[in-house]
Amino acid sequence: MSVIKKSSVLVAVFLGMFVSPARAQEMFVVHVPFPFAVHGDQLPAGRYDVTIDGGILSIRGAEHNHSGVFATTFGAGGGDPAGDKPALVFIRHESEYVLSQVWESSDEGRALLGQSVVEHHAEAQPASDGTTVVLAAR
Repeated sequence: MSVIKKSSVLVAVFLGMFVSPARAQEMFVVHVPFPFAVHGDQLPAGRYDVTIDGGILSIRGAEHNHSGVFATTFGAGGGDPAGDKPALVFIRHESEYVLSQVWESSDEGRALLGQSVVEHHAEAQPASDGTTVVLAAR
């Protein structure tokens, strides 16, 4: 066997050790009518493609909006506040919105890791309104 063939086989075996079984990624589209933050990254109002794969959230601007962000998530308790529709859940403090949860279905929700901007404001100003805003996907 030639060196090139041996090298190719070794590379294929090596890569195969790290590839997880393929599964379909669920993507949904949501229109967010206000600017919002995800782990301190500010995103403008607009239409976004949302996917979750292996606990990693990806939010990418659709059409002319080229904004995007990745975030680590963990399982959220409770149920989808939008019923069976995929949804984004934001916490509002004054005029600032922070993404806190993403729901793919009525019982599959993910919460974002880390301390949000809203929590920082709440520590500094205990009178935070903390209003929850739910946006269902189309």
